[in-house]
Amino acid sequence: MKTGINFSGIGKKLPKITKTQRLILVICLNIIVFVLLFIFVINPVIEAKKKLANEYQLVKRDLDEMIRIKNNMDKSRAEYTRTQEALQELLRQLPETKDIPNLLRNMSSVGTETQVKVSYFEPGTVQNKDFYGEFPFKIRYSGTFHNIGYFFDGIRRMERLIEITNFSLVAKGAAPKVTLEGECSAKSYVYLKEQPKTDKDDKKNVKKNKDSTPKK
Repeated sequence: MKTGINFSGIGKKLPKITKTQRLILVICLNIIVFVLLFIFVINPVIEAKKKLANEYQLVKRDLDEMIRIKNNMDKSRAEYTRTQEALQELLRQLPETKDIPNLLRNMSSVGTETQVKVSYFEPGTVQNKDFYGEFPFKIRYSGTFHNIGYFFDGIRRMERLIEITNFSLVAKGAAPKVTLEGECSAKSYVYLKEQPKTDKDDKKNVKKNKDSTPKK
């Protein structure tokens, strides 16, 4: 008894496949392979690239923001440095106190350099303005005409801001040894840390006190 399978018989029973059908079958198999390849190989690579591109954009945005912050910090530091320098220059011109000894010493130094004798110094009372105070004073001096001119020019070039408001000159002695004596009124300026109270502030305080007074 034969138990083997006769494949030749089965092959004869199957319908014959034409060339067109084989071509279609090959195309379908290629499409299936391409679809599987796209799903399991190409698509994951594309998604990974998209993810990397998004992460790159996020990192680039954060980096740009950090660069912007750094540039702003550098700009702020530069502005702060300029502000401090301007403040120091202002404080040299507008000291926080009258500093009479230093003022008198500087004026005497200018007088020595220009050969003008400063014989008298009379300080006045500080008059409060907005954020500064005017510090008036008087000085008496003597010297030649040209030296007194150099003396006033030296005062003008001092670090501390000084304004000459009035001056007088009187000739003393006979030619050619004529000496000029004079007196001038001037004022310097003082920076006020605490702003002076105005009439409006006084009125507000009076009104506040009235409002806070308990009614009987």
